[in-house]
Amino acid sequence: MKLTRRQEKFTLNLLAGMTQREAYLQAGYSAKPSMAVIDVNACRLAQNTKVLLRQVELNQKAESDKVAGVEERKRVLTEILRARQTDFMTCSADGVWMHDIGTETLNVAGLKKIRTSTMPFGGKESNLQIILTEVELTDPIKAIAELNKMEHIYEADGVVHNDNRVINIIVATEKAKELTQRIIDGERTD
Repeated sequence: MKLTRRQEKFTLNLLAGMTQREAYLQAGYSAKPSMAVIDVNACRLAQNTKVLLRQVELNQKAESDKVAGVEERKRVLTEILRARQTDFMTCSADGVWMHDIGTETLNVAGLKKIRTSTMPFGGKESNLQIILTEVELTDPIKAIAELNKMEHIYEADGVVHNDNRVINIIVATEKAKELTQRIIDGERTD
């Protein structure tokens, strides 16, 4: 599925931040029609399946390995919401023991804070100390909310856009009228 030279240039122009009109004209498409016709043609080209697929491909290439992609962000948020304090400690008859925590630790992204302190135990003459470890987890509700936003769960179905623009198309021949009507009816003419 190869793009023409002008389609490729148009896609690159959009990626560079140009408006559809600018991208269309800079790609070498004719500037002779009215601006309204240019805008319609540019909009149609921007919605072309080949152009859209090429934009996705170019955007994926532009992402750096240093930037977390959607899948990685979802994985981290999932770790946060699945984290439990027992992921980081073991309870036994003689107390609670902390695990060695590293990047491979289960649900480590959910760990917000670990604070360790020592306290004397027994009388003044005792050299015994208790080690207290406080483990705080990241709020899983916030992670769930972020995942829901990424999945567009909060968005209403079907956004309604009121558009009261009128386009008057004047044609000179019966064949042009027929082709124009086919385009208005959504038929492809290419």
